[in-house]
Amino acid sequence: METAIKARSQSMAFILAASLLALGCAAIDSKAHAADAQQPSTKTVTYGDLNLDTEQGAKVLYARLRRAAEDVCLPLEGRDLARRSNWQRCFDNAVTSAVAQVNKTTVTALHNQTVRHSTKA
Repeated sequence: METAIKARSQSMAFILAASLLALGCAAIDSKAHAADAQQPSTKTVTYGDLNLDTEQGAKVLYARLRRAAEDVCLPLEGRDLARRSNWQRCFDNAVTSAVAQVNKTTVTALHNQTVRHSTKA
């Protein structure tokens, strides 16, 4: 039983990493970052060690997904509003897509709560 869970977690980690990569690349301004788009970075998110049925497990995975999205999306440097907007769009899309692929109620609820909280600020 543990092997099946571990194998599924590893394949989901690959899917999440690929999704974060694809979304990160899609959100990049292709003209300004053509060289970077040719060799995009990837980030593997593993969660076989977590129990996603618990709030604590969901929080740990959600933090990992957010860090991976930060790594995949081009670094936010300077105060240029257009770059900041592109980075935020990349980050939001990457996290939202990864949460949807995990498809666990606890992780989705945490994401929805975080998104609602940030839009009120």
